[in-house]
Amino acid sequence: MHLIRSKQPLPIKSSVVSVGNFDGVHRGHMMLIRETVRRARMRRAHSVIVTFEPHTRAVISPYAPQPILTTLEEKALLIGSLGVDYLVCLKFDHALMSLSPAEFIKRILIGRCKAVEWVMGEGHAFGSQRRGSAEFLRRQVGIKHFSLFVAKTARTGDTIVSSTEIRRRIVAGQVADALRLLGHPYLIITRRIRGVRKARQLGFPTINFEAVREPKVLPMPGVYAARLEYAGRRQSGALYWGDCPTFAHRDFHFEFHLLGPPEKPLRPGATACLWLYHCIRHDRAFKSQDALARRIADDVNEIKRYFT
Repeated sequence: MHLIRSKQPLPIKSSVVSVGNFDGVHRGHMMLIRETVRRARMRRAHSVIVTFEPHTRAVISPYAPQPILTTLEEKALLIGSLGVDYLVCLKFDHALMSLSPAEFIKRILIGRCKAVEWVMGEGHAFGSQRRGSAEFLRRQVGIKHFSLFVAKTARTGDTIVSSTEIRRRIVAGQVADALRLLGHPYLIITRRIRGVRKARQLGFPTINFEAVREPKVLPMPGVYAARLEYAGRRQSGALYWGDCPTFAHRDFHFEFHLLGPPEKPLRPGATACLWLYHCIRHDRAFKSQDALARRIADDVNEIKRYFT
């Protein structure tokens, strides 16, 4: 997949396109993206996903909290895994926000993306004051010579799948519920840092990673069944996220204990993917290092059973 920024040319003749923030690339997003890829192949066109940086909410409501599930790098990795040809990232600012629905179609959909079809969710709206609805697009189809495919809203049971709901559940510590809506493990891309070797002294050597800055949503501090991905390989292990309250508190960071020997070395400063699958327990201080070591052993055994 090719990542195209606002001012870069998009070298295509036709496309099937879908537009949105795609924060989290959750079940509903994946349904839209897969449909976009499928319909593009049917038409022998390119599949194009258009997203925005920053999140549209950051410009529309700049003084409100702006939590996000995925950075652009994480979003690109998840979308690229679905077979998309191009991810177009537009700088979202007041000029773009002020475009009328008709101007958005003219400049972005047709002018930039050469769209022959737009795949959109039934609740999606675009353009100034969100006046561009599916019904508006249906009226434009004959005039602008493109097709429209409207996908139904994704649900898991009685719950509508939405980025807002997933963010709320992760912050509340309801990781299992959040991942059911998300449809994949929670992705965190971060860099390796040097540790202080405390975990090694306890018998559980770890690879340390730097904390991710806001506005990225992070789960509650604790221990998680996770996988570490780098150099094209994924390995299972125990992921700790927190500030080590047993040791008079360090800066917040991640520590990853591999269940097996490392398949390839990971140098400090290198980027890796942490995939969170399951919450084992929330963080707390222990009375002694021995008590902590015993609990870590229990955590690791539980994670081994989870991945078996």
